Amino acid sequence: MSGPTIRVGLTVLLVASSANAQLLGWQPSYDPDDPYQLPDAPAPPTLPDLTHRGVAASLAFTFASVKPPLDADGNQPERVGVTIERLELESAVSNRRWYIGIEQEFAQGTTLSGDDGAALVSNPEIWGRALWASRAGLAYGGGLGFVAPLIDHDRQEGPSVKGTVRVVRPWDYPHFAGRVFAFRPYIDMRVIDGPITLQLRQGVDVLRKASDEAAIPDTTLTSRTTVYVGYRPFDVMGMGLELWEVYFIKAPGVADEQRAVFTVSPCIRWMTPVVQPAISGLFPIGRPLFDEATSYWAFRLTLGVVVDP
Repeated sequence: MSGPTIRVGLTVLLVASSANAQLLGWQPSYDPDDPYQLPDAPAPPTLPDLTHRGVAASLAFTFASVKPPLDADGNQPERVGVTIERLELESAVSNRRWYIGIEQEFAQGTTLSGDDGAALVSNPEIWGRALWASRAGLAYGGGLGFVAPLIDHDRQEGPSVKGTVRVVRPWDYPHFAGRVFAFRPYIDMRVIDGPITLQLRQGVDVLRKASDEAAIPDTTLTSRTTVYVGYRPFDVMGMGLELWEVYFIKAPGVADEQRAVFTVSPCIRWMTPVVQPAISGLFPIGRPLFDEATSYWAFRLTLGVVVDP
């Protein structure tokens, strides 16, 4: 057998053996056929870890202080308080690529005038999402949320309390919009580079009245953008900054200077395989939603739990 033939034969054998990850005695430190071997990243304050394991549950308590606008006499009313409890449950249904989830909120507070107080229950939101992801930390995909019009806030006691609640979480405006259908498509992107995490969600909210008695126009179109920059100095700690923009594209009755709302949220999250508590703040950049308040500040305590199947 000639020399070239021998070399070709050896090359074929080496290539074949590399398919079994046995080339020259080398073996990978991971199973390339295991779809669950994806990185776990600290979740932003209001977004999920895109590739979390199994079932992720989150219970968040938000405590806010809202400064109302000046009254008709030019006097500054006292600040009013609001608390919001948010329960979220999301489950991976296939290979950490397909997810379904549900969210429900409860709020207690007073009107911006400080006269009345009430408790509110939000309309629930359900969603499904899918994504492509790699072990290197790159992930992108999209999803669709739906808010069901189960609660008529305009007939609840103290309906104007929802205005105080929406000031603190303007991106959840559809949850407290009353008897309306809300369709919420969005796209997700994330990049992990060592200790740095960049995550983006761009979504659109389309609201339709469930009845002629609903208080919003026939259709309201809203853009919502979330950008998160995170840094993980230790395996057990993640810290970052989340920036929200909510822009009302089609909203009759809303002045042009009131269409854009910006919110910033710094956060710290403790990372363990199961329990992932976090603390974060909420602060407006510029005017709050619809100029219903002068300013506000809030802090949020979150208890996250991830259960691996």
